Amino acid sequence: MNNLRVTAASWLRNGTFRAALVLAVFLLAWASRQLGGLNIFLINSWLVLSLPLVIAAIGVTLVIFTRQFDLSAAGVVTLANVLLTTTLSQQNTWVAVVIVLALGAAIGALNALLVIVGKLPAIAVTLAVLIILNGLALVILPAPGGRVSKELVQLITGPLFVPRSLIIIVVLALAWLVFRRTRLGIYMFAVGQDEEAVRLSGVSVARVQFASFTIAGALYAVAGVVLSAAIQTGDAAIGSTYLLQTFAAIAIGGTAFIGGSGSVIGTILGALTLTVIPKFLFVVGINGWAQTIFTGALIIVAVLVGAVSARSESKKKQTVQPPPDVPADPHTALIPEGAGR
Repeated sequence: MNNLRVTAASWLRNGTFRAALVLAVFLLAWASRQLGGLNIFLINSWLVLSLPLVIAAIGVTLVIFTRQFDLSAAGVVTLANVLLTTTLSQQNTWVAVVIVLALGAAIGALNALLVIVGKLPAIAVTLAVLIILNGLALVILPAPGGRVSKELVQLITGPLFVPRSLIIIVVLALAWLVFRRTRLGIYMFAVGQDEEAVRLSGVSVARVQFASFTIAGALYAVAGVVLSAAIQTGDAAIGSTYLLQTFAAIAIGGTAFIGGSGSVIGTILGALTLTVIPKFLFVVGINGWAQTIFTGALIIVAVLVGAVSARSESKKKQTVQPPPDVPADPHTALIPEGAGR
C-alpha cells in the first residue's frame, strides 16, 4: 500500500501526467453530456481549432525553458494570418507560407537581439513588438476579410479517417521527444536551471537563448498559417486571445515560469484542455463570462498544484545525497533532473 501511495504521489508530481489527467476528465465529461456522444466531426473540429494554440504555446514554452519571456506570439500569429489572406494571397501557396515563416523567425531573432544583446527586459520588448505587429495587421486589413488558398485549407482540414490535426499534434510530440535530447534541447533546460554553470562549461548562453526566440518566432508564424486555414479568412483581431491562452496552456501543462523544467507535451495537453473546456461548459449550459471564470480558476489551481509539487520535490532533493558517479558525456551532465518529461 505504501509503495502504491509513493508511486501515485510521484506521478502526480509530474506536470505532464497531471495535464493528461485533467484533459481526460474534461474529454470524458464532454462526451458524457454531448447529445449523441462524440463523433469524428466534433473531434476533428475541436482539434483543428486547438492546433494553432498548441503550436503557439510550444513556441512560448521553448523561450520559458531558457528563463526568458515572450509576449509577441499573438502579434506574429495575427500578422501571419493577415498577410496570408491579403498581400500574399496571390502568391504560390507554399512560397507565401515560406515567406511568412521566415518573417516569424526574423521577428523572433529581433526579439532576441533586443533582449540578449541590448540587455532590455524581455517583457517590455516583446510587449512592444506585439503592439507594433497588431498595429501593422490593422493597417493591412482594417476589417475582417481576405481569402485563404484551398490547398492550405485542404492540408489542415481535409477529410481523413484520422484527423489531420491529430496527426500533426502527434508529430509535434514525437519531434519534441527527439529535440529534447539534442544538444540545443539540453542546453535550453540547463540555461534555465543555471546560466553561470552553462557559461563555465563553455556553452554560449546568448546563442541558446537566441535560438529559442528564433525557433519560437517561426512556430508562431506556423500557428498563424494553421489558424488561417482553420477560419479561412483574415482578421486583425483574431490573435488577441492567444496572448493569455498560450501562458494558460503552459501553466496547465505543468511547466514552471522560472525556467529550466517542464515539457512541451504537457503544454500540448494544456492547450487541448483549454479548447475542450468551452465545449464541455456549453453542453452543460454554462456560457459567457462563467466560462472565463471557470477557466481562470482552473489555471490558478494548476499553478498552485505545480508550486506545491515543486516545493515538495525541492525538499525531497535536499534530503537525498547526489550520487558520486559523473556522466561520461559532459553534455548529459547539463540535463536537469526530471526536465522535458
